[in-house]
Amino acid sequence: MPDEQSEQSDRVYASLRASRFQAHAPDLWLWECTNIIANGLKRNRIKPEDGVLVWSVLDAVRTRVELAALQPAQVRACLLLAFDARLSVYDAAYVWLAMSLKLPLLTHDERLAAAAARQSVNVLTVENLQ
Repeated sequence: MPDEQSEQSDRVYASLRASRFQAHAPDLWLWECTNIIANGLKRNRIKPEDGVLVWSVLDAVRTRVELAALQPAQVRACLLLAFDARLSVYDAAYVWLAMSLKLPLLTHDERLAAAAARQSVNVLTVENLQ
């Protein structure tokens, strides 16, 4: 959201746009991002025209993110991971995908980072993107 923009988020965005790394996410990522925009509008954090602008930024990034459609057995594995790590199933999907692809997880969420580390997932920080 525009009111949450930071130097760190700008750095991640620039790295994605420049294709400095290949990003992966469960396909729910697109829905989560879109929901953030819709909630921003509903809570009067943004105006409709700003929502369209935020969507265009998201759409530009989306082309650089490989979205993984999880099959039922994989969703079940995420559920079990959520139970074990005490995460939402949505957050567990990101950890599970990182584990499955043997890739680091990029997050600003300290709780998610700690859960990923407990699963032996390397957590990537924004500083590592420089």
